[in-house]
Amino acid sequence: MKPSTILSAVALALPLARAQNETTKTWPEPSPGTFNITNFKFDSGETLNCLELYYQTIGTLKVEEDGSSNAVLLLHGSAVGNSEQFLNEEFAGTLFNPGQVLDTEKYFLVIPDGIGHGESSSPRNTGLHAKFPDYQYSDMIRANHQLLTEHLGIKHTRLVLGVSMGGMHTWMWGEEYPDFSDALMPISSLPSQITAHNRLWRRMFIGLVQGDPAWLEGEYESQPIVGLTGALAVLEIMYEGQVALSRDYPTMEGIDRFYDATFEGVLSEIDHFDANNQIYAWNASYTYDPEARLGEIKVPLTAVNTADDLMNPPQLHILEDAVDNKMQKGLGRAVTIPVNNVTMTTGHRSYINAALWKDELEFLLCKTAPKTVQRRSVAGRMSFGN
Repeated sequence: MKPSTILSAVALALPLARAQNETTKTWPEPSPGTFNITNFKFDSGETLNCLELYYQTIGTLKVEEDGSSNAVLLLHGSAVGNSEQFLNEEFAGTLFNPGQVLDTEKYFLVIPDGIGHGESSSPRNTGLHAKFPDYQYSDMIRANHQLLTEHLGIKHTRLVLGVSMGGMHTWMWGEEYPDFSDALMPISSLPSQITAHNRLWRRMFIGLVQGDPAWLEGEYESQPIVGLTGALAVLEIMYEGQVALSRDYPTMEGIDRFYDATFEGVLSEIDHFDANNQIYAWNASYTYDPEARLGEIKVPLTAVNTADDLMNPPQLHILEDAVDNKMQKGLGRAVTIPVNNVTMTTGHRSYINAALWKDELEFLLCKTAPKTVQRRSVAGRMSFGN
């Protein structure tokens, strides 16, 4: 039986899964680090005396005379995501090894934990609980920019690639720092305000947790289990793909077993899903609305979604409209991976399966390579285009 989506999203943060992963990984060992920003001011006007950002790097940084570098910024998903999210066979094992698209002998990978996530400052680990500053996506990308420029000495990246929330950050990154990267790749995201089901389920999630009397206005001593497990059930539905569920669990009994296994696991690790951290993380998209500034993106961008993603439904045609009509002509490429027995997509969490989109990544890196390299790499091939 496959692991639940929620549990697989955080598995590498759990001791058992970490131990299991140690026996199978083939990619290089990451190097951890921390960066402290004093008196970090949030867009809300609030200030945190010391904002600690945790990050991991793989590879060796190389900076050219013109300031360009081999740095690749990888941005994780929301709430149950952090830098560990990428360190698994589906992602790292497909991209990071010698000869692969993000070969760490060639690239320097920077994988931060965003504000409120993982080991970075959060409502839980600061002890501020529901008094933690009301951070938004704009604060998260600004902090990561400081991490790169002030701490790591990176003034220009080869690529920014983000998944889910990280995909949304990638759109914003291209607008806020248009000369900072050679290429952008947002995955499993849309460059528009959070609306429809994607907004509805977030409100439900937060409402279920805060509506549990055991939440105690964020000052609980043990997790508000009723509200939090109900909220995680809503999240599970949004993460899953209909075709994948029907394929893997075609009977009523099969789905019941899936449900039982999922929430037996959630309950056994409920303290990992800290209620305050979850509330803050899902509320951080409140001001997200990059649509009006898409024309400010200056570098090639390839956006990849899947056709079975309930959070980013292709029926709305938002992605294609953004790339074709709101970005500068010729810079954007929109890809929606179909659902069939070849792609084997799994709903929203397909983003972590790099085999689905690694060819698009290779294509984008080749397209944006230094001119001498590009001419050598694409000789005899058709020209790039949408």
